[in-house]
Amino acid sequence: MADAVYEDPREAILARLLELARSIDDSFEARRNETGLPDTSKYVVLFDGEEHAVGDIPGRRNAAEPPPQIVEMTPEVQFRLAAKAKDVGTALNALRIRLIAAVLTDPVLLALTVKGTSMRFAGSNTATERGRSMEGGIGVAFTFAYLLRPAREV
Repeated sequence: MADAVYEDPREAILARLLELARSIDDSFEARRNETGLPDTSKYVVLFDGEEHAVGDIPGRRNAAEPPPQIVEMTPEVQFRLAAKAKDVGTALNALRIRLIAAVLTDPVLLALTVKGTSMRFAGSNTATERGRSMEGGIGVAFTFAYLLRPAREV
């Protein structure tokens, strides 16, 4: 019997988050971890964000294997667009709430978290700047807690 291949929960969460972000408005070009984008298009960009361990799983330990750990990660999705000045804030807020609803109700993401319940909206931040048109962006962050099993092979 072959061993099941261990999928890194971090990468699975990030891939699904980008897929959901892309689905909010398919007129946005999806990117990952890119900062220097031209202002000639609309973009949705996923930044992998930070993660940190929050604790070991209690229970029996195998001296030959490191214990599983609970890890929290906080990736950020940014929507960037150029629009008429009066429309930028409204458009960004509409994207924000649609993304929050899609992420927090997604069964695939929930299944990747600790106990299938460990994800939350962490906050958002807007940025606007005036050029030939009003350019704007909003970053929406989420926190996901997942189980890291260092002894499993990827």
